[in-house]
Amino acid sequence: MISRRQAAIGVVFWLLIFGGFVALAGVGDFIETASQISPSRFAVMLGANGLGVLAMGLALYVIAHNVGLGFSAIESVFLNTTVGLAHNLTPFGQAGGIPVSGAILSRQTDRPYEECLAVLSAKDIVGFVPAILVFVVGGGYLALFGRSVPGRLRPLVAAFSLFVVIVVSVAALIYRYPEPAYRVLSRLVAWINRTVARLPLIPSLDPTEVQTTTTAVGSQGILLWLTLGGVGVELSPVLTVFIIPVSLLASGLPLPGGSGGVESLQVLLVVAASGAAASTVITAVLVSRGLVYWTPIIMGSITLFVIEVRDRLA
Repeated sequence: MISRRQAAIGVVFWLLIFGGFVALAGVGDFIETASQISPSRFAVMLGANGLGVLAMGLALYVIAHNVGLGFSAIESVFLNTTVGLAHNLTPFGQAGGIPVSGAILSRQTDRPYEECLAVLSAKDIVGFVPAILVFVVGGGYLALFGRSVPGRLRPLVAAFSLFVVIVVSVAALIYRYPEPAYRVLSRLVAWINRTVARLPLIPSLDPTEVQTTTTAVGSQGILLWLTLGGVGVELSPVLTVFIIPVSLLASGLPLPGGSGGVESLQVLLVVAASGAAASTVITAVLVSRGLVYWTPIIMGSITLFVIEVRDRLA
């Protein structure tokens, strides 16, 4: 489980990162820009964020149901917020949060810890599928037809999409032909070992699972697009959805929930694509990321509190 000290460190770290970005944008500019978001638009932003939370909860339900873990769809939505809570308060994002989340899920379901860990790992693996689709399909579209992408950035988008295609193709070939792949990899490793020795010493997926995780990625992209539009930054929805999985690559950094790394990538990509002022983009990114970050912390904390009270009453 997550200790109070660990939770406090994660929240304080995020607040320090948040404060650093606000200082970079300028406190006055941040407040002025954030106040441009109308109440009606903010309500729609909350709806997009809620859709993402619902979609990821249903993804957990579908995967858990397939392996016989017994809890309802509504329970899965709230349980998944505890997963998000663990991810946001532990280093290395999913890698640090999954063991804690597995313990929480095992406690709630009275099922073996290893089984719960496998379910959560499967959910994260399924979560890569929409990211790959966005990288390949969305990246190809943006590189060839996306008028919102500056000409200087199109070769980079195309190169990134091509790189993803190569990696996925190699992975598919290894899965489809394991024995020839093993022979090739063995020869490759042997060649690398011989080469290094000469150098100087130097330091199966359910369609419903894919649909729900794709909805979650899309909702985060729409949330960012709505926030940018609210502060006057024009960017196409396709491009903002493409930016989300690219920026989430930074969640693998040794930072609670990827705090700082994800925001920095989003700011850099949006500024490069739109040419908008950095202070304006920083404000929009902090507002949208704040919603994504704090929703599982609040809902997950409430869920853990309810579980604790229920166990004590029992």
